Amino acid sequence: MHERPLKLVHTSDVHLDSRFTTDTAGEYRNGAERAFAAVVQVALDESADLLLIVGDLFDNNRVPNEDFEFVCNQLQRLSCATVLLPGNHDVHDDYSVWYRIELATAGNHVHAVLDHRGDIIEFPELGARVWGKAMAEHAPENAPLAGTPEPVADGWNIGLAHGQVVEKRAGIGSSQITKEEIRNSGFDYLALGHVHVWGDKSAGATTACYPGSPVAAYASASGGHVAIARLSADAGVSLTQHLVDRQREQRGVEDPLAGIVI
Repeated sequence: MHERPLKLVHTSDVHLDSRFTTDTAGEYRNGAERAFAAVVQVALDESADLLLIVGDLFDNNRVPNEDFEFVCNQLQRLSCATVLLPGNHDVHDDYSVWYRIELATAGNHVHAVLDHRGDIIEFPELGARVWGKAMAEHAPENAPLAGTPEPVADGWNIGLAHGQVVEKRAGIGSSQITKEEIRNSGFDYLALGHVHVWGDKSAGATTACYPGSPVAAYASASGGHVAIARLSADAGVSLTQHLVDRQREQRGVEDPLAGIVI
């Protein structure tokens, strides 16, 4: 039985890379930095219990060290538990960006899921546990929801998965997640990443959501959001689509990365 309600903020696909410096108005080097800072601010304003960052925080494994400093400085603003999962742009391979960033400098509230077999992070003070599996390669053989653990009955079961939701696994698509896998996962909430626009992919008793990229320019008019999920034993799981960024065109700047990128 769930003893307490839970509020989480969920984002993905920020694609930080400070070498890309268009739209540098204010204190940020680019729109991705500004959007990520806005995500952190939402977590603060909402007094979130959990912040989930589900893949492609970094655009590639060659980003400069300045991006690590920026991320850690932003996460230092938080006290809530924060969990990060690699995606297909920041895949956890032999050259992984996750070997270079020193997340310990962000605080002991920050956790990265880096096990290719899957890992569970327990948050007993929240009555919750979070499962995810680091991506070793973005390939057809990669199944983000393979090996999910049995759900616990006395706490919230939360999953992280970076990949493409499909009705049935077919063809040569990489990192596919089927609706049946979502339905059978046993998660109360499944935080998805990879698609840059909002999408409710719930199945069965599992609420599953793509928040889309918080960087509006990466997803045309449908981008610039985070998901706020409220988990309650009485009311179940409710989702709010929260706007954090607007298209750059509205500020008079044309962004060459505009469009849906996955």
